[in-house]
Amino acid sequence: MKKIFTLLFFIGSIFSCVPEDHVLELELVNNTSEAVKNLKVFTAGEKVSFEVDVLPAGEEIAHSLQVPKDAVDGKYTFRFTRSNGKQESVTGSYLKEGEDYLKKTLVFDIQQNAVNVNHKMLEVK
Repeated sequence: MKKIFTLLFFIGSIFSCVPEDHVLELELVNNTSEAVKNLKVFTAGEKVSFEVDVLPAGEEIAHSLQVPKDAVDGKYTFRFTRSNGKQESVTGSYLKEGEDYLKKTLVFDIQQNAVNVNHKMLEVK
């Protein structure tokens, strides 16, 4: 019995040392009259990403992106191609000073002539 408790304690100790991943909720919204293509969201020095081939006009996609704590750099890059072939790119930060374990939503709102990026904090219970 003592061996079982020792084993459980050892296993619990190992898992308690595993760093918590950062979670970024992504929302890609196409508020244009035409489809956009090759949508990509990069973070962690372009090591962690989310890709979508096509986002039709008036549609949106939501996705949870797990960024390992050891790869968090706080920066993102959003790239896509408009229907006329023009490539667009937006960069920014998803961390605020003093935040450690982050759960945030980034909303990329594609307009006819611009891209708006909104940040929302998630309720963590």
